[in-house]
Amino acid sequence: MAKHSVKQLDFIKPIINNKFIDDNKYLREIGDGFVMELEIVSHKKGLEYVLYKFDPNQIDLFPFFTDISGLKKICDYFLFVQEGSVLYVLLIELKKGTKSAYQQLNASEVFANFIIESAARIQSEFKKQVIEIRKIRISDKRAKKTTKPKTLVYDENGIINYDLPTKFRIQPIIEL
Repeated sequence: MAKHSVKQLDFIKPIINNKFIDDNKYLREIGDGFVMELEIVSHKKGLEYVLYKFDPNQIDLFPFFTDISGLKKICDYFLFVQEGSVLYVLLIELKKGTKSAYQQLNASEVFANFIIESAARIQSEFKKQVIEIRKIRISDKRAKKTTKPKTLVYDENGIINYDLPTKFRIQPIIEL
């Protein structure tokens, strides 16, 4: 009898409120005279994912914290990707210009770990040893005018600078 593969994604979905699910197939950042939009592309058949957008401008995500500068920072998107028995947590920050995403991505990693630990605490079958967290910064200024994927590498802060301007390709990121 074949052993059934546990879907880590199924353990995450009940943890995060559905109102944060973003059913779009795009990552979007809209600002003063500025629009960045990347289509989410998965070339691998059977690759499952769910996209969450936590917008602190629409809701107070951390009402139990005071308003100390930087305390409530969070990245634009959490993309949970299931490939086989591995759950990838892609923390994605879209930036206009060359500003750093370091604070938001690091704060988001802490929050992602809280989500993971919460899932493990209430669902004993959850296998947290098959979880990979990746921090990704996408800047309109760094994006090159090309459609060819570049080799992705981590910078000195453990952040991947994603430079493809129109498509967000999942596969190269989870293959790192």
